[in-house]
Amino acid sequence: MEFGAKLKDVSYRRREAVYAVVIDDHKNIAVMIQNGKGFLPGGGIELGENHNVSLIRECIEETGFTFQMNHFLGNAKQYFRTRQGEHLMNNGYFYTGSFGEYASEPFDQDHELVWMNIDQAEEILFHSSHVWAVKKGLGFV
Repeated sequence: MEFGAKLKDVSYRRREAVYAVVIDDHKNIAVMIQNGKGFLPGGGIELGENHNVSLIRECIEETGFTFQMNHFLGNAKQYFRTRQGEHLMNNGYFYTGSFGEYASEPFDQDHELVWMNIDQAEEILFHSSHVWAVKKGLGFV
């Protein structure tokens, strides 16, 4: 799957990333709010990490909770331009799962965990690939 406008004659930096689609019993989705934009918990895969290790680390950094991986939803490439003007191709891998134990105070103080329904999430999620993953996790696609 590919999302975003891939501009001709533009060189995109590739970023490998992994994201958690966490849905509670009321079908609310865990969304991280940062600078007024919504993102799924997760982020860049560091050198030597596998997807599970990366998601656990990212979830602790952003939410304070560990992550228990369930199912692989799919891979999606998101083409976009960052706030700094860099052209980026985010190669995202999406997994369903649940938050586990509370491990520590979140490191990323500029991230806020908010639970919202699909309509709210669709409105605030910055990347269309994240919307696709949430809909897939809910069984809509």
